Amino acid sequence: MKWNKRLFPPYLRFLLSVHLILLLIFSVFRFIMLLSNKPAYFFDMERSMSLTKAFRIGLWFDVTIASYAMFVPYLLLTYLHLFRSIYAERVYKYVRFYCGFIILISLVICAADVPYYKYFNARLNIATVHLKNLAQSGSFVLKEVAYYPIIALFVVGLWGIRRLVLILWNRAMNEPDEVGNRQQKMAVAAAFTLLLVGLWGGATPKRPDMKRATFSNDGFINQLTLNPVHTWFDSYFAFDINVVSTKEAIQQVRKAFGLLKPPADSLTSPILHEHQYTGQPLKKNVVLILMESMSANRMGIYGAKEGLTPGLDKLAKNSVLFDRCYSSGIHTNCGIYSTLYGMPVMMMEHPMLNGVSELKSFSGLPVELQKAGYHTRFYCSHPKTFDNLDIFVEKNGFDVIVDQSAYPENKIANSWGVGDEDLLGLAFKQLDSLSVAQPKKPFFATLLTITTHPPYILPAHTTFKPKSKDPVLATYEYADWAISSFIDSCATKPWYNETIFVLVGDHGVNLTNYVSDVPLSYNHVPLIIHAPKLFKKPEVRSGIASQTDIFPTLMGMLRLDYQQNTMGYDLFREKRPFAFFSQDYRMCVLDDKYLYVARKSGRESLYEYKSGKIEDVIERFPGIADSMKIYSCSHLITSKWMIDRGFVSSGARTAR
Repeated sequence: MKWNKRLFPPYLRFLLSVHLILLLIFSVFRFIMLLSNKPAYFFDMERSMSLTKAFRIGLWFDVTIASYAMFVPYLLLTYLHLFRSIYAERVYKYVRFYCGFIILISLVICAADVPYYKYFNARLNIATVHLKNLAQSGSFVLKEVAYYPIIALFVVGLWGIRRLVLILWNRAMNEPDEVGNRQQKMAVAAAFTLLLVGLWGGATPKRPDMKRATFSNDGFINQLTLNPVHTWFDSYFAFDINVVSTKEAIQQVRKAFGLLKPPADSLTSPILHEHQYTGQPLKKNVVLILMESMSANRMGIYGAKEGLTPGLDKLAKNSVLFDRCYSSGIHTNCGIYSTLYGMPVMMMEHPMLNGVSELKSFSGLPVELQKAGYHTRFYCSHPKTFDNLDIFVEKNGFDVIVDQSAYPENKIANSWGVGDEDLLGLAFKQLDSLSVAQPKKPFFATLLTITTHPPYILPAHTTFKPKSKDPVLATYEYADWAISSFIDSCATKPWYNETIFVLVGDHGVNLTNYVSDVPLSYNHVPLIIHAPKLFKKPEVRSGIASQTDIFPTLMGMLRLDYQQNTMGYDLFREKRPFAFFSQDYRMCVLDDKYLYVARKSGRESLYEYKSGKIEDVIERFPGIADSMKIYSCSHLITSKWMIDRGFVSSGARTAR
């Protein structure tokens, strides 16, 4: 018998093999992450030391995750090694299945993490994945032919992992187990000690944590240190925003809104207050277009050179453009929630599907317009069950949701449903019919576009011919054409002059022009308000704006009395001091000069973002950073407190 077989019990050899396989998977995908995002870093002498440190810290995370994965199998198999049991065969079967599952899930998470980071500039987390959406997301993938090679590879990998685990098990466990061997007992004890060291992250003085991982001013290198299995499970734990007490947070928010008198009582929302206007309300229609992935950086009016949005650029020059508007998050569900209901979003949280929000009734644009006698409709390209739209928005102000079921089968463009031209075309026909059938009853419609979302496929039946050969850029040309055609069609109708058109990006895209690890292109979105016959002349307004401001701004334009119970500002009458937004693992706050970033790891930074410098100046200006942190966290704490207690609907009493 070879020395290693005599020294190590068979089950330890098996567990060690699985442990090493996990470390190999994590290491290989860390290299893939580097190659797919920053291959030039390999040849950058200035970054070589940082890369070495990133891989060393990454190994700490990898060892920790692999050790946690092997801890329970070690305890079970050690017990069976020392004390025979009639259930041994059943336990062996479960352990084999468990080890195969751990290898598979690690492989899946690591493989999904690479494109996820490329798109979201964050390691894989639960922000876009929820059990309710899981089946539907799976159906999207299965319907998309472009994903078939990946699915085939997954099936082959599943079969291969099963074979590998069986081979490793049979190779190890077919050897005799010398229970009384003193050397093996020592090896079992040594393995337990090493496993405890592994749980602590290897032979290091401190356990690896995300704060120690963010050691560089280079955001990508900081991200490279992380293990995607760790970030996935870590994302189940809330982002820490508790920098002030709830009482202090509410006081800060009330002060920001100029609410000087104390709340009427403890049963009233602490920020609820009346907005009343002189004169008759304007019974104008409202059409809100939430443009998928429409970053300001994609538009020519903001300096983009590709010429992707000539129609939107022209429209912006003939409208009121808020050129410093920021989305609340980097996911569509965040854009829908904040734009319609005027509330901020928590980092790494689905605001309409978090176990609490979907049970509450909200105030907001569709709710108040529905109360004012408007028809209210929501148009989307996919089934309305996705992102909990059927539960959340239907309960909160929409009479009808028009989804994929409303379109003929031959119009389905890809796994996300119909293309923008068909969605906007159907909306135009239905809105025109509403205006004819009930000309005195205005309508409010929200239109959610989709074609600029992966997999970036134009409808097969479209007559539009893009100039760009790049499939991503081609979808932006197509979206611009479809939206412009919709506006042009509306302009031929009498109700055009009686309509306010609002166009805003649901979020932006991850482009390269960003400070440190924060791509502002992901949250900087266009906000265009086009109101024929209402504005005397076009205007560019450069004050800071947020999606949460759209609700109070439109209510002010319509001169509709309402009870304000959201976190938004009327952009024509009030000034927003800061915009704050989520980038999953990062909370970002900015004003006219500074960008404050708080990361889930605990590291904070302050940048003079307009200069384009990545120097962290937080030690020079701690007071500025603190004011931005307290402002944003106070709003988030207060909004969460209001949601938990059901204070997010409009009420009869006011707080002023």
